[in-house]
Amino acid sequence: MQLRQGLRVLRRAADEVQVGLDPRWAVRVAGLSTERADRLLRAGDRRVDDALPAPALDALGAAGLLRPAGSRPRRVRPDLRPEVLAHGLAREDGDGVGAVRRRARSTVAVVGLGRPGVVVAGTLAVAGVGTLVLVDPRPPGPGLPAAAAGGAARAGADDGARTPDRATAVAGSLRGVAPGARVRTAPGPGGLLTDPHDVVVTVATDAPDPATALTLLGADVPHLPVVTREADALVGPFVRPARPGDDPLCCLRCLDLQRAAADPAWPVVLAQLVGPRPGDAVAEPPAALAAVAGGLAAAEVLAHLDGGEPRTLGAQYEIPVPSVAPRLRRWAAHPECGCAAPGA
Repeated sequence: MQLRQGLRVLRRAADEVQVGLDPRWAVRVAGLSTERADRLLRAGDRRVDDALPAPALDALGAAGLLRPAGSRPRRVRPDLRPEVLAHGLAREDGDGVGAVRRRARSTVAVVGLGRPGVVVAGTLAVAGVGTLVLVDPRPPGPGLPAAAAGGAARAGADDGARTPDRATAVAGSLRGVAPGARVRTAPGPGGLLTDPHDVVVTVATDAPDPATALTLLGADVPHLPVVTREADALVGPFVRPARPGDDPLCCLRCLDLQRAAADPAWPVVLAQLVGPRPGDAVAEPPAALAAVAGGLAAAEVLAHLDGGEPRTLGAQYEIPVPSVAPRLRRWAAHPECGCAAPGA
């Protein structure tokens, strides 16, 4: 047997070695001779069967830290190796390569490319998502992160456009940092239904657009809203088509119906939030809030693409300033909504 790739092996004492750092699987191996401890520290991709006593091998095997001797890891691009190693250790099936290859076959759209949207798109591109579709017709402005602003300059030079739109600017930046990703732009959310998408992420200020959410829901397109407000951000709920055996899960309309039940004026407030802002000015969120919200949204998308369960199924992250410590809030499906709610 060999140790799984990505594990740190550290000496704790002359006769004791620790395999792994993460408390979910770290194992201490004690009672070793100095020679056996040294051999385990130098094991790398070599066999460890003859370097350890049977009880130690059993403990490592029970923790899932061993793989068959002579097995060769499947090849992946060097830039995706961090994804493979970490997810290979964390996944029950140990298949980090399979997860990355599923991502490469996936298409994700990001609608809204302010600070959080750029974080979402950039994280997904670097994490190995094969195709990204970017939607944001606004011109690049002061709120656009520096990396994307650099992409705007390159895009303008390449395309002959003096002022490309924000989607073109971010696409130019992503092609530089993630050359393995296919990045294209779309003129608006309405065009997203012409081609299949594995997930659509909508990023908005104040409130998500109910019409866009309803369109995606009706087309059975998995989607995730991200909203930044005055001093907090909301991520979720992740909405996907119901699966056999699923409990009813809420959608955005469920949330609006619940808010309207608690506050009869909510529909009036919501209409103002999704309408044009005075002066058409959209305030960008603080940098730390954008990074946390965008990172969590990207993680939810990757969980879905990897075949796992996003934490925001039937729930929503609430991320306040200044702590930006996420809190997960559960929402029930509303019985009067037309999604997968009871009685729908």
